[in-house]
Amino acid sequence: MARVFTLLVGLLAVVAIAAAGWIYTDTKRDMLRLSTDIAQLRVSLDLYGRQQPTATNGAAATAAPANDEILDLKNRLAILENSWRSQTPAGTGLAAVPALPGETAPAAAGGAQGDCMPPSTRMLVTTGDSYPVCGTSAVVNVAVVSPGGVNLTDGTLIPTGGNSILKGTRCTLAVMSSGEDGMDGYAEVRVNC
Repeated sequence: MARVFTLLVGLLAVVAIAAAGWIYTDTKRDMLRLSTDIAQLRVSLDLYGRQQPTATNGAAATAAPANDEILDLKNRLAILENSWRSQTPAGTGLAAVPALPGETAPAAAGGAQGDCMPPSTRMLVTTGDSYPVCGTSAVVNVAVVSPGGVNLTDGTLIPTGGNSILKGTRCTLAVMSSGEDGMDGYAEVRVNC
């Protein structure tokens, strides 16, 4: 009887050690899963914080500098493009680079050419933008850019992936994308005449 009792106690000890080992590995697996989830949450919050402006005096206070910076970059790009097109490479005997099709040639020295939207060229637009279409009487006046499409000031709503004729012209405005891939407030459009 004493041997059976000893065998039973030994068997019970082995079962207790196995149960403790199983509980230990299961707890360790849960802790690893939770720490991975917490790390992913931290990364997501960091990325979300980088996309959202940190408002100290409201969202309007941070939105204005971003728009001013974008406008400044647009102006710099236009100046560089005009100077690049009008320069003749020194000592090469080559003529100046021609303007894009459908776009008027750069203005003579000192005269600045206004911004216009070249036909068949994709452009980014945002709320309040107004661009004449180069070489035509058509004008693209953007009232609102939303994730679903673009509203023009004449009341025309063009959904993303759709197109519409600009009123009073033979030109068509197509919306390629609107508010996608982190480009909130911007739409990619193309005019065909």
